[in-house]
Amino acid sequence: MTLGARPTSKLCEWACSTGYGDLPGEVVKETKTMLYDQVGCMIAVATLPSCQPVVDLVRKMGGNEECSVVGHPLRTSLLNAALANGAIGHGGELDSTSQQAMGHVAAHAVPVALTVGQYVETSGKEFLRALAIGFEVAARFQSVFDAHQGRGKFVQQVGGAMGDTVSAGLLLGLDAKQMQHALGLAASSACGLHDHHTETLHQNKSLNFGRVVSAGVLSALLAREGVQGAQDILTIKKGFCDTFMGVPEAGYEVVEGLGEHYLIRHILYKRYPVGRPAQGPIYAFLRLMKKHQLTSDDITQIEARVWASSVGRLTAYKHPCFHLETILSLAAIYGEITSQHIYNSLYQEDPRFKAFRDRVRISVLPRSEQGHITQRLEMTITTITVHTRAGEQLQEELPYPMMNEEEIRQKFRTLVGTRLDGEKVTELEMSLNTVETMESIAPLTRQLEVPY
Repeated sequence: MTLGARPTSKLCEWACSTGYGDLPGEVVKETKTMLYDQVGCMIAVATLPSCQPVVDLVRKMGGNEECSVVGHPLRTSLLNAALANGAIGHGGELDSTSQQAMGHVAAHAVPVALTVGQYVETSGKEFLRALAIGFEVAARFQSVFDAHQGRGKFVQQVGGAMGDTVSAGLLLGLDAKQMQHALGLAASSACGLHDHHTETLHQNKSLNFGRVVSAGVLSALLAREGVQGAQDILTIKKGFCDTFMGVPEAGYEVVEGLGEHYLIRHILYKRYPVGRPAQGPIYAFLRLMKKHQLTSDDITQIEARVWASSVGRLTAYKHPCFHLETILSLAAIYGEITSQHIYNSLYQEDPRFKAFRDRVRISVLPRSEQGHITQRLEMTITTITVHTRAGEQLQEELPYPMMNEEEIRQKFRTLVGTRLDGEKVTELEMSLNTVETMESIAPLTRQLEVPY
């Protein structure tokens, strides 16, 4: 492969010339695991208030029954399904994120590949190829944007649009030149503010992911029809990196080590339906409660010590999936944390929950050591201290452990089991585990249509 000198052309030529057989075996394996986890998350959250209104709108809009809406007994047009599936992709905070700085990628990468893959009836291998490469492109953009943070942008939406365009473009058969046009078109439609955390139903944030997927699909479709976009957008003045970061040379960072180092190796699978900074504290708290057989009535005070960079997110963001005081209170009352606890207001209206919040002081404090949210999460130590009525001061201090394969499998079966019976869960699991053998992924996508 002869790569162009400019980062944008290098990126497009690499994406279009890299086949399924060129992907390292461990990348293919992790792509399948990521797909498996993300599908389970999407089925479980598909009917939550965070994304249901988008599905209702898509249903009203109608359209040709080209693509399935995950978790619903509904088929609609390609673009409508892209919007709905993207919103469902991040309909809750269950989807994977990263050990370092790339943020949520699977939440938009999987919906775009599933939707366009069904539309073109792609093979399983071509589906995995598009998913892996689109994931990589999005992860690279998102990581670079995070490194140059400072303008209030939501990196998953701004950077995700580029990766989703590449994934859609590969499935639609774009060549490298067309892919450059598609990225130029996507760059003009990328947007996203970080203030969605101030909205209490998680709807704005979920919709952001729907817009990302929709923009990626539309940009690739337009490029296939001959619509032109700006070229060399990564490094030109007033181009993508200049506009969103004020650092046009950051485009070179996006393609550094391209095809050699894959960021999917740094993926983090979540145990709980809460934001990444809350994973460690809730793990430590539930472990402490179980170890000492505590009930909510035993607790008088909770103190959580986290990296200083996480304190603001865990206290200022008021949505229950981020607000650590709310999360710890729910866990203390119910002994676990599920999406229903987070998104069903009845749990917070429970008199026991309200009494606990009024009675128990919960503090979120910075650790004395230097640390940052972009560090590998298993190196991020959380300290939870619980004071009891008996005068005890109990403490749990530990790094957050990565989920193993069995835990990921159990998570999938539990989540999907909330919507499907055991036989259908097993059938879907088998399809996902053997997706590379499929001549067309259309049968798989139809399995994702879940009746109410």
